[in-house]
Amino acid sequence: MKNKKFKLPVAALMIISLLSGGITGCGSNSNSDLKAAAQNTESNSTTKAVSGSEDKDTFKINIAVDSGTFAYPFWVAKNKGILKKYNIEANYQTYAYGIDTINAVQLDQADIGEAMDFAAVSRLGGASELQFISFIAGNKLSAAKLYVLKDNIQKVEELSGKSVVVQKGTVNEYVWAQTYDKFGIDPKSVNPLYISSTAEGLALVKSGDADAIWAGADISSQVEELGGRNLGDYSLIGFAPQGFLMLKKGYLEKNNEGVQRLLKALKEAVDMINADPEEAANIVKDNFKIPVENIARVLGDTIFDIRLSQQDVDQLDSVTKWSIRNKLIKYDFSVRDYIYLEPLQAVFPDTITYKK
Repeated sequence: MKNKKFKLPVAALMIISLLSGGITGCGSNSNSDLKAAAQNTESNSTTKAVSGSEDKDTFKINIAVDSGTFAYPFWVAKNKGILKKYNIEANYQTYAYGIDTINAVQLDQADIGEAMDFAAVSRLGGASELQFISFIAGNKLSAAKLYVLKDNIQKVEELSGKSVVVQKGTVNEYVWAQTYDKFGIDPKSVNPLYISSTAEGLALVKSGDADAIWAGADISSQVEELGGRNLGDYSLIGFAPQGFLMLKKGYLEKNNEGVQRLLKALKEAVDMINADPEEAANIVKDNFKIPVENIARVLGDTIFDIRLSQQDVDQLDSVTKWSIRNKLIKYDFSVRDYIYLEPLQAVFPDTITYKK
């Protein structure tokens, strides 16, 4: 079926965006969008931070964060003074989705980004300089649910011939691919409604154009209020996305000690989130345009950690191989060639169970 790209007037999108957060996953924008978004920055310094630092006492870094899950540890670290504790001067750049932060790193607009597994590996291969340095956040199986919006859809198999909301180039696209595969649905029989923001997705649900949507805890209540019926969570496909920190190899080689400090700061932040998600939600509530109770639900549905386990790498490898085999990724490569462990090995060696 012919793909549709949904568009809304700018004013409408602005209004909706004030009411909602991001769908669980990572998304992508054009390079021009990235350059514009990079101008919208948050800094904990009165002067603009620059990459790396000649001052051994201060580590300056440009951090690209998304508008959802991945950003929480970074904002906790900033708001609670943890970055200051480690003498880190961070310039924050906010993007819609995790994949946008990786694109920013590729374009040298940021030094560090983070994305879910599929989105992250989709930027590897060829001449990519990106490297994984640590796991940062992963969804539990309960983190997102598949909602249908029409009465004539009672089970997943009946999505054939229907219109579904898709964040193209994100882990959400991979989730849909897994959904089709697990339930014997011909992908060509489904009409994807591609979106570039959560606001667009909610607008499609509200207008009645969408027949189904995968939604996380940040917007699930809104989808339900609009008539969405839950068919199940990620258990339907046996897959829960996992997210990772990524930087360029050249930057890592020049700023190893500074990155070690950043990992220490993030470890304190994730420990704080895991200990009390509700308190963490209050710490970051002013950084997001969604209700604090929705933030708390997202935090409760997410596993935060600084580590690199064998299971983490196995999932990256599995996602990569499946995506290459099913032509979602065009390059053939080994994900193990894009892992850089020196900073994590220096500060938290016990968190590494991955064996090369």
